[in-house]
Amino acid sequence: MHKKDNLNNSECQEASAKKSGYVRLYRSMRYDPLWMKKRIFSQAEAFLDLYMEASGTERIITYKRREFKLRRGQLITSQWALAKRWEWSRGSVENFLHKLEMRNTIAIKTFKIRPPSTLITILKYNALNPNNSIPEV
Repeated sequence: MHKKDNLNNSECQEASAKKSGYVRLYRSMRYDPLWMKKRIFSQAEAFLDLYMEASGTERIITYKRREFKLRRGQLITSQWALAKRWEWSRGSVENFLHKLEMRNTIAIKTFKIRPPSTLITILKYNALNPNNSIPEV
């Protein structure tokens, strides 16, 4: 018998409640000394890093001398830049992004131009991060 089978009704309701709601995570956390400490990122940290790096508004940015129009939930980067930031090999970054894509968590568009760039769209970004007049930090 699984532990889940042994839960009473109030424990099941409590467990279900823990899955709802959200925690506000400010982008400025990226500059906290704990986050900036040089280390090998876990996959969970890497996903949070993508989420915090994603644009919160529609905007045009210049990345490596090229202009990109980003929608909410998108970021432009390179796999090399992510590998350096996360202390991973480029192949590990590629595998991780592919894994997220297969889970329908992100969509990836790669530009083979020099230098190569990767547009990452976090799917369900708007549903998970409602736009409710809270200023970006």
